Amino acid sequence: MKRPQRLIHRLEEAVGDRAADVLSLPLRLAGKRAYRYMLRALKERQPAEVDVTIKLVAPDYVAPDPAERSMVERILQAFVHAKREQTSGDSRLLPSGGWKTVLEQAYEPLIRGGRNQDLETFHYYLANFGAWHEPTGITESYLLRGIGASRQRQKHFENRVMADMIAWWQLFEAHGRELDALRFPRFGNQSGVSVGSHFLSTDSVPSDVDARVIAGLVSDQCPLLAELGGGFGRLITFVSRWLTNFRYLGFDLPECLACASYYLMQVFPDKRFLLYGEADWTRLDWADYDFVLLPSYELSKLPASTVDLFLNENSLGVMTPEACRYFVGEICRTARGFWHRNHEVRTNRFPDGIKSLVNREYPIPADRFVQRARYCDVRRFIGADGATLDNDMYWHYYEATDK
Repeated sequence: MKRPQRLIHRLEEAVGDRAADVLSLPLRLAGKRAYRYMLRALKERQPAEVDVTIKLVAPDYVAPDPAERSMVERILQAFVHAKREQTSGDSRLLPSGGWKTVLEQAYEPLIRGGRNQDLETFHYYLANFGAWHEPTGITESYLLRGIGASRQRQKHFENRVMADMIAWWQLFEAHGRELDALRFPRFGNQSGVSVGSHFLSTDSVPSDVDARVIAGLVSDQCPLLAELGGGFGRLITFVSRWLTNFRYLGFDLPECLACASYYLMQVFPDKRFLLYGEADWTRLDWADYDFVLLPSYELSKLPASTVDLFLNENSLGVMTPEACRYFVGEICRTARGFWHRNHEVRTNRFPDGIKSLVNREYPIPADRFVQRARYCDVRRFIGADGATLDNDMYWHYYEATDK
């Protein structure tokens, strides 16, 4: 029986080789991009090898829940206050480049709703930011809608990309936990995947890994965690499953902060929230609040060495060099530990020709901080193409020498 089976395998290998020869010549002539697209298309047509049913979820817009009105009124007033103060603040900290375009386009209804004090328009955006049809920079709804437009791409995404990612988590990271550990609350009409009865973000697996690492970096019984550019609160949601008690201080652009307020206030309904403008946050007793959400230009008012661990994902790497240096300086002034994940070699170019900084260029003072860890982002290994050089994200952990 072994010999016929061996012959069949050799025949299949020969057929594959010949087909590759036939396809490769014209594709090489067409250029690297066409060659890469063809490889992706072939990969998307691989047969499925999964034990669970995974379905892409890319919902249409929904009507807001009137019961949320009082909460959204709080968020609207905080947003209006933050935008008003932003115009008279430090111009270095204003969004630029690609992020400026994203805000002007994808967040236009939110900005208009705030400018006109139009609660209905403002609420409609918040109720649907997780399904928005334009790229918002904080969710993958735009990409998932594109995947869902192609049956082949959707099946590949469900049965190869997400299935492999979940299988990796079950083998190496679950440690007896069920898929419920990866669940993702859908406030804001989130896009993602359904896995049986569970809803997952496409980033649930790596977020769980990051959260486990972050939780292991703090030893205080109730640490103060701060985050710059936390988007709508994905990372801290996963961190909360590893840390029983913590306080959270979030700094971000007013638009992202509004989405984070809407999401986190519903994920943590029993927690005490302070939004911008509701009180003088510089005089508050930290024990009075669990979550304090502020525009990023307020960071300079935070006292030195206040934060146990400061977090940042991606946003330092999309800032102008001047803004990046400013925020890194403020983080190092205010924190006893700094965990961030940003680009190792790739840069973003701004309209004036200036390039963003990469990890090694961040001005972290060597006399005050020691690097304890540096590792490539797990998404490099469990993403759409397995091990890939296209992902150059590394996370770094620095600890204050006088901690």
